[in-house]
Amino acid sequence: MPKFIEYLKALVIAILIAGIYGAIHDQISFTFSEEYFTRFKFIQFNLSWAYESPRLGAALVGFLATWWMGLILCSILGVFGFLFRDSKAMRASLLQAICLAVVVTFLTGIGGLIYAYQTVNSETAESYMQWVHPGVTNPVQFVRVGFMHNASYLGGAIGLFVGILFLVVKRVRGI
Repeated sequence: MPKFIEYLKALVIAILIAGIYGAIHDQISFTFSEEYFTRFKFIQFNLSWAYESPRLGAALVGFLATWWMGLILCSILGVFGFLFRDSKAMRASLLQAICLAVVVTFLTGIGGLIYAYQTVNSETAESYMQWVHPGVTNPVQFVRVGFMHNASYLGGAIGLFVGILFLVVKRVRGI
């Protein structure tokens, strides 16, 4: 039973971490393209009030767009957490794996943004116009932020894999 309690606690922690991560992530991406939010995300999330407080709106979008990744990530990582002998080792290992997944997700998202800055410009933006929503005045930045967001979701999947690998290796080595 103590391990199951640790599993449930880890789920709550992972949901909160993922939501906070999303809020911070979207503050960063808002800096690069306000229009990604004002012409896309606020509409997608039906946040008409967000036009009055766009930074707050972007933070809420980030939280709403990522909390569920914490649920999925920890639901799976938590299963691997049951491999550990006791609840204390399980708790510490799960928190390490969650933090590792967050770091991988962040770095992958930043990598996506860097890649976009290297490949998306006024000359190449035309090939991405199907991504750009009506009324956008700076499609290059809009697409670059889209790359960052998509890379971050990919980073979440990679982070999950890295977290599983971390837990398995840690358990096998008895660390």
